[in-house]
Amino acid sequence: MVLNLRHLQLFVAVVDAGGVTKAAEQLGLAQPAASAAIRRLETDLGVALLTRSGRGAALTPQGEAFLRRARTVLAEIDGFQVEMAASQALESGRVSLGAPPMVTAHLLPGVIGDFLTAHPGIRVTLLQAGAEECAARVLRGDLDLGIVADWRTSPGLTTQLLVNNPMVACVAASSRLATKARMSWSELLKQPLILFPPGYHQRTRVDEAADRLRRWPKVVMEVESVAVMLEMVRRDIGVATLLGAAVAGADGVVALALPAEATVPVAICRRAHAPATRAVEELHSYLVCRLGDV
Repeated sequence: MVLNLRHLQLFVAVVDAGGVTKAAEQLGLAQPAASAAIRRLETDLGVALLTRSGRGAALTPQGEAFLRRARTVLAEIDGFQVEMAASQALESGRVSLGAPPMVTAHLLPGVIGDFLTAHPGIRVTLLQAGAEECAARVLRGDLDLGIVADWRTSPGLTTQLLVNNPMVACVAASSRLATKARMSWSELLKQPLILFPPGYHQRTRVDEAADRLRRWPKVVMEVESVAVMLEMVRRDIGVATLLGAAVAGADGVVALALPAEATVPVAICRRAHAPATRAVEELHSYLVCRLGDV
């Protein structure tokens, strides 16, 4: 059995107006059509909802029980329509965004802060994960948007490149390596390494260089926290690879240039052909505008 929403609205209007004729007038319906609709509703439910008399219509016990539920359903629908209208008007809304740690720490705070200042009714949920995980979650529909590396776009996603950021090798300022200006892949792979886990673009670039040079990297630590990584480098535990922006101003750490192809392409992705709220569209456009200028 499928109930007609208009029949529910008409039934409540009949009760509130005290009869079919008055309700039909208020709703702009012909009285015979309104009566037929109420009879159809009763037939669908298999119970009598109203008793008719010359003084109008009165609720049966079944009608009283159904009226409570009908009002609840209509109130829920009205509330949903108000919520959707507010979201489309950017008065409110929710957006979920996934991004790797360095992006969340060094590129997003100011941008997201400015966005929320401009749209105080929107709530942004930020998930920190590797580029591959972010892409997978966007594809599954768990996230609205993802900041990813644009070198392996997954089918089903629309990806837009924002900026290419150079990777650097991070060494302790007290290390003998700190006197160097740059470091080759071969030199990097000779060092004890502090790297992101597999699934992060920078880890993939190091692993690809190792495969190409047929060297086995000595990874002494895998960590997702940029702050922990920098502290380990500061203590001269090993050499890390990070974005140049993540090292700027870091005490006790020196950044060495890596080969020109050592870059992190920062991109934004969303599901292809999937509908999006205005809040999602607005944040997507804002990130393209702001991060594209980084």
